[in-house]
Formats: sequence, C-alpha cells, structure tokens
Amino acid sequence: MADNIYETPQNNSDVQTAVNAAMKEEKKKKKKKTIIIISVIAAILIIIGVIGSAGSSDENKPDTASTNSSVKADTTEASNNEIGDYKCVVKSAKLTKNWEGKDTVLLTYEFTNNSSNPASFDVALIDRVYQDGIGLETTFLSNDDTDYLDVQIKPGVSKDVRKAYILRNTTTDLEVEIEELISFSDDKIVTTVKLEK
Repeated sequence: MADNIYETPQNNSDVQTAVNAAMKEEKKKKKKKTIIIISVIAAILIIIGVIGSAGSSDENKPDTASTNSSVKADTTEASNNEIGDYKCVVKSAKLTKNWEGKDTVLLTYEFTNNSSNPASFDVALIDRVYQDGIGLETTFLSNDDTDYLDVQIKPGVSKDVRKAYILRNTTTDLEVEIEELISFSDDKIVTTVKLEK
C-alpha cells in the first residue's frame, strides 16, 4: 500500500508532462494551419484582383483622335515617396495600345523594400490610377510588358514594376495613389501624371 502512494505522484507527473507536450504540439499545428489559411486567402485575393481588373468595360471608349507620346510624371503630395517600410516612385509613363488596340498608359514604378523581410510590390502596396476622378482598369499589352506576377525582393533592394491602364482619353492628367495594402494609416503617395501634347 505504501508503494502505491509513492507511485501515484510519479504517474501524475508523467501524465501532466505528456499532456503539456501534447498541448504544445497542438498549438504548433494550429499556428501552422492559421498561417497556411492566411497565405491561401491572400493568394486568392491577388488572383481575383488580377483577373477582375483584366476585364474590359464599355465605359472606357478610347479617344483615337490623338496619338500623344509625351508623358510627364510630377509628384504632388508625397513624403519622399515613402510609405510605411517601402518607397515607391512613378518613374515613367508611356502612352501605348493594349492587346485590344485601346489607348493605354504604361506606368513604371520604382519599388524599394525598406522592411526587414522580403516583399513584393503587389503584396506590400496597392496602386490606384484615376482620370477625371474615375478609376482606370488595368490591362495587358500585346507585347506583355507588364509585371502582373510580381516577385519578392530582399530588404534594401529596388525593382521596376510595370502596370498598364486603359485610358478614358489621351489628354486629361492622371492621378496615381499608392497606399500600403494592409495598414491602419490613411497615408498615401499621390503623383500627377501629365499627358502633354
């Protein structure tokens, strides 16, 4: 009987250790599942955004009267073109035609990752282009000179990212707004792109 008294605490200690180990393992599994689910959702949202923005709209009738080729980008409201842990500059803008022959502007952004982790433009930032206060649709060029499947860059590295947008006309200035994709701040980089004759 005395031997059983001394064995019980030892058995309880072994059981408690086993339970603790099992709970730690379960927490690790839940954390891995959460990370996988968030990654899958983010990937789906990016794919939906690319597919949805590639569609065409009847509202965007091209103005074929002008074959404007001079485009100038002026930063109007920005704090050194930095937002969060990133820097993004509208480096150039070029008038061209998309795969359907519609008037299009090809914007080249210089994206710099100043964070401590690898990041890609499309996961770190979101860009919106407006003409006459109306958002422009992204599009594909016939020569596929765009970066829809953006790649990650390491901290401290800069990379050019090209995106094409269907124009409403070839004379009205564009307003480019760049924000962090996930942020509680209202900060944004605002750049005016002048379509000059």
